[in-house]
Amino acid sequence: MAFANPLLLIGLSAILVPIIIHLFNFRRYKTIYFSNVKMLEDIKKKTRREQTIQQLVVLALRILGIAALVFAFAQPFIPAKGQKNKNGNLVTVFLDNSYSMEANSENSALLYEAVDAAKSIVNAFDFSDDFVLTTHDFTGEESHILNKDQMLELLDKVQISHNSHSFNEILAFEKNTCTNSQKGHVVHYYISDYQKNNFNIAQLKVDSATHTFLVPVPSEDRNNVSIDSCWFMSPVFKVGNQVTLMARIHNYGDKDLNMLPVKLYVNDKQKAIAAIDIKGGDYIDCRMAYSIDEKGIQCARLVIEDAPITFDDQLFFTYQVTDNTSIAVIQDKENNRFLQSLYGKDSVFNYMPMMYTQVNYTQLKGCDVVVMSEVPRLSSGLADEIGKFVKAGGTLLVFPAKEMDNSWNQFLRSLGTGTFGALSKRELKCSAINTESVYFKGALSNQNEKLDMPVTLQHYSIGGGSHGNEVIMMLENGDPLLVGYPVEKGKVILSSVAMNDDFGNAHRHAIEFVALHNIGLMSSLQGKLYNTIGIDQMQAISLRSATGDGSISLKARNSKDEFIPEQRSLGNETALYFHNQVQESGFYDIVKDGAVVGTLAFNQDRKESNLDCYDKDEIDNMAHAAGDNIDVISADTHDIAKSVTDKLNGRPLWMYFLILALLCFLAEIAVLRFWGKPTINKNEDK
Repeated sequence: MAFANPLLLIGLSAILVPIIIHLFNFRRYKTIYFSNVKMLEDIKKKTRREQTIQQLVVLALRILGIAALVFAFAQPFIPAKGQKNKNGNLVTVFLDNSYSMEANSENSALLYEAVDAAKSIVNAFDFSDDFVLTTHDFTGEESHILNKDQMLELLDKVQISHNSHSFNEILAFEKNTCTNSQKGHVVHYYISDYQKNNFNIAQLKVDSATHTFLVPVPSEDRNNVSIDSCWFMSPVFKVGNQVTLMARIHNYGDKDLNMLPVKLYVNDKQKAIAAIDIKGGDYIDCRMAYSIDEKGIQCARLVIEDAPITFDDQLFFTYQVTDNTSIAVIQDKENNRFLQSLYGKDSVFNYMPMMYTQVNYTQLKGCDVVVMSEVPRLSSGLADEIGKFVKAGGTLLVFPAKEMDNSWNQFLRSLGTGTFGALSKRELKCSAINTESVYFKGALSNQNEKLDMPVTLQHYSIGGGSHGNEVIMMLENGDPLLVGYPVEKGKVILSSVAMNDDFGNAHRHAIEFVALHNIGLMSSLQGKLYNTIGIDQMQAISLRSATGDGSISLKARNSKDEFIPEQRSLGNETALYFHNQVQESGFYDIVKDGAVVGTLAFNQDRKESNLDCYDKDEIDNMAHAAGDNIDVISADTHDIAKSVTDKLNGRPLWMYFLILALLCFLAEIAVLRFWGKPTINKNEDK
């Protein structure tokens, strides 16, 4: 047994007072004279021996009562195993302030209950102890050792955070801060709702100089609905077209929801609304169709209403609606009239023909598609520029010449695509088309109908290349007529025939016209609709319309936040690296030289949407498996201070001694009141 206030044991000297009283017995007897005692009744007198025993019992009760009272004030306790706090404690508190802590407990929001619990823990320690506060914010203040007053002041500033770090990251940040303290005994407290998708208690590494306490704050309501993601059924956007947006809505609770409204806003105008039914623990893909009525960057958001968790009730995304697709046709000698008819007479395309010996590289950088038609040889400069164009996301369509030198296959091998083989002059018919290809999907009304296929008089064999190639059209001997290869962000499509009558009628045929037309359209495929904060740290953008050499900044629309991201040139594109500079969901304008040249959308990670948490029994089992120095205590602020003291200092005994003191004083009163009281003998004759 040990004492929290051992100096108070000096009060045991007070037991000398009843001893002195007993030894010197200050009672004085007074003689009373009666004129006649005959009428007095006989009484039984106490013996001297009986009186002595009574006095000793009273003395013992007084000594024991005083000693118990002194012990109670000295706060005795049974020390906890391995206690090492002679030089003070380093107290670390992790306070979960992620979005899931917006949920309600029995009394209030989980965050408020967690803050109150943290304050009770801090108040249970001395001013000589060191303190460390860790939240999901990882702020500068949290990286310093605090005193008790600073710790309590910082706890008052804690709010719900958009950040959500893994348990490993939390432990690493906390460990780095603790190295600044000289205290030998470390006490860790982790206050959280303990979401299953974010906590792994097995990652705790506890040694004999530390003691860890898990403080769960259970949620009363674990129901939540989230907009998880969205995508378009058609990846090409033109004014006047109707598009279909799919949105995945997830019900993480156990209650079924009926007629939940889902609203779509584009440029702050409501475009569509749907009412959905979702079973508990399930999700549904909601379909929303609408027409595109304006060009340019479209800033859209999906909205539902679901309290109290609201961070996932909106999903922001952007997409680009363009006037037309820019297509550069690099060819030999004269303009190819078939390509002119295909791309030059359609208002959807911006057609730019040029000779392979006089390539305008400035125009080339702003194109979506580059068509190489019957170019016999590639210079090193042209090959380098075309390679950069493809890798940055462009589409290259190649029609071979009757005579080509080895520069072509060297170029194609550098990109990892197939190469042109021997020229076969055998007449062949197209035997199959890939109806699942993006260039044919939805273009044929009746796929079972027997189609008139194009015929080739001669063709190049195409072979080799990396994995992932897609045969779009195939000849009856198994050679591809049209085949595509992915190259980093772009695509290379090789045709085995040229666009002239010497190679057959493929260039005049409607089937190939559909494929080539869609190749031009699909080159405007959209990139990412949105970025996820904390996960997506880079996005490549095209700045075709931007001028000047100034730096690029991102400016939030819903706040005054503005920052300059890291920038790297990627051929026709610029890569922006965010490095966790984006903190809030919403739209961020890309600003260059004071002009807005684009807009990006950012959303919070949805991992906080699932409110499935460990219950107390699961936490107890994990704590027991993790180590002997890990305990679980309740977050109830009425009991947590006592629990902290009990768990840290050991089992307190002051209450037992106080009760013992009261019992001793009551026993003393009873002995003096009832023991040996003279009784009247009523049975004797008068």
